[in-house]
Amino acid sequence: MKRLQTAAIALLFLSSAATAATSPWVETPGGDVRLVVLPADAGGSARAMLDIRLHAGWKTYWRDPGGSGIPPSIAVSGATLTSIGFPAPRRLGEEANHYIGYDAPVRLPMTLGALGGTVTATVFLGVCKDICIPVQADLKVETGGEGFTNPLEETAIAAAEATLPGAAGDGFRPLDGRWSADGKTISVRFEAPADGASTDVFLSGAPFEFGPAGPVRRDGDAFVSDVPVLHRPKVFDLAKNPIRLTLRAGEKTMEGPLAIE
Repeated sequence: MKRLQTAAIALLFLSSAATAATSPWVETPGGDVRLVVLPADAGGSARAMLDIRLHAGWKTYWRDPGGSGIPPSIAVSGATLTSIGFPAPRRLGEEANHYIGYDAPVRLPMTLGALGGTVTATVFLGVCKDICIPVQADLKVETGGEGFTNPLEETAIAAAEATLPGAAGDGFRPLDGRWSADGKTISVRFEAPADGASTDVFLSGAPFEFGPAGPVRRDGDAFVSDVPVLHRPKVFDLAKNPIRLTLRAGEKTMEGPLAIE
């Protein structure tokens, strides 16, 4: 898998407009994207999602791609982006060039506030097959209507929300993390089901950048994996912006903040 080569591949800039709560699909060589926004509730909050319909054989990146590729970027105007969720990713790529992302269509649930008449999501994604293509799309929806909720749109967003990792619980939760002496690795301890040695481990938390986690090993009743730290800022506040641990054990997924010692 090649990294993004912006000098060799033209940037696709695509724009769409919509008069409903769903933007038209914006078509790209590797997949299509659209924005769906439901009417705001009584408190002014609206459920939404970025719908990424990857074509067969194409892939895209998670919020921390693991050192190869670029994370998706989503900027919203006409509303406030208060949250965005990512389903648990998978390890992709070849042995010598691992990266973290999705190899099937994926939906990213969002929460929006302070909606205006027109909501625009400016999206930048990397989609990859034999080559990687950077794609930019402006997705627009009109939200100033009568507040009618399309059942198909509501069902699609509910399905997207259901794909998000579950909260930590007994038997499947973060325990703690420890910096290595040189600060280039975090050893992550966690609880997982009995076959925890096959658990996939992912860390994220801007402005940090992390590489693919090493093999999982047992440590008493817990499991441990060492995760490379590709970028560690000089100044950071983990109390305000914690590092998050995402785990995948088969089809069961979990996500939660990781306490770092």
